[in-house]
Amino acid sequence: MINTLFTLLLPLTLLLTILLVGHKWLIHYLGASTTYLLWLVVPLGLVIYSLPLPWQQNSLSKIFEIKRYLITPTVELQQSLSLYWAFYVWLIVAAAMITYGLLTYHIFNKHLQLTAINKSMVPLVLPANILLFQSTATYSPMLVGLVEQKLIIPEDFFELYSSEQQKLILEHEICHFDRNDIYWNLVALTFLTLFWFHPLAWLGYFRFRQDQELSCDQLVLARKPKESRINYSKALLVAAQSTPSLAFAQLSFKKYGDKKMMLERINNLRTSQKTSKLILATAILTTVTLLSGLSYAGNQQESLGDKVAESVHLQPMQRVNPHYPAEAAKNNIEGSVVLKFDVMADGTVENVEVVNAKPAYVFDQAALTALKQWKYSATGHTVKSALVQLDFSMDESTKHENLIERIQITK
Repeated sequence: MINTLFTLLLPLTLLLTILLVGHKWLIHYLGASTTYLLWLVVPLGLVIYSLPLPWQQNSLSKIFEIKRYLITPTVELQQSLSLYWAFYVWLIVAAAMITYGLLTYHIFNKHLQLTAINKSMVPLVLPANILLFQSTATYSPMLVGLVEQKLIIPEDFFELYSSEQQKLILEHEICHFDRNDIYWNLVALTFLTLFWFHPLAWLGYFRFRQDQELSCDQLVLARKPKESRINYSKALLVAAQSTPSLAFAQLSFKKYGDKKMMLERINNLRTSQKTSKLILATAILTTVTLLSGLSYAGNQQESLGDKVAESVHLQPMQRVNPHYPAEAAKNNIEGSVVLKFDVMADGTVENVEVVNAKPAYVFDQAALTALKQWKYSATGHTVKSALVQLDFSMDESTKHENLIERIQITK
């Protein structure tokens, strides 16, 4: 687990750096909504970086047909100790973050003091599957709940805001609901928990949440007149002034609404402009190029790791001999099976498949079943496309061609 996270640090750092350093430019030329969508590049880029390219794997198979590997006990012990310590530290902090998040969410919900109100009280039609509540413990409208989503408004909501402001604020919350932002926030929190040790992960998470609010602002006011923008800006100021600085809020109209952020939202409303098709096309092309580069880099990284392993010999620590098929023994049939497999960082065998067998389909299943139970010494990295030949003989005098590794199997 920790090995995989370390492997992803380079592409994660690259993607977050681009989004954070270029944020002002992205907001200015692409708009808040498009910039918010660009955060999808982070999980997508990491997935693409990890995916193997078929043609890359074919070339690696040829490498492993002629290479042997060796892991000395000293190197293995050092790698194991360092990985174990890193894993336990990561696990403890990640577990603490999850515990803190669940506890905070539970306490918040416990003190909400909700009162159900009729949807007809608000100046617009709410989605049928949103429940409307009023709370004395909140200072800003917010959307909460993973299974059953609730729209919560403060008790002074109707006194603080005009009818048009109420409508615009509620449209903002409906925007979150329609885009399933609560679930995207859960994905973002998962990434933050996995990469808690990376400073850019924290900066990226907060910037992502802020862009979430900016994008909803832009979508709500996309086709509204100038007067609506002014009213909406006033509503933002009222929300900032009416909320205590230490008030706890979930995904709300004022989420991450400190003075600096509220000023950014107001400025964004004032300077918001339509994105040109040329700029949008350029952004799409750049994103595709970046993701393609990550895919290539990921496979190059894998190749480099394998080249380091070329000076190492894979040492089986546990071998399980296949059972000689009864039907083959009965008919005095002999043969060989060549299998391709991956050895994981911990030495387990995965992705086993038959690449050649003579005669075909006679010994395949027996060979597959046995090899999946083999255990190699831990290498600290994945070795892909290793090959082994299993020779099935009725007696030890039978000669078989030795392709890579010869193991004699007798009845």
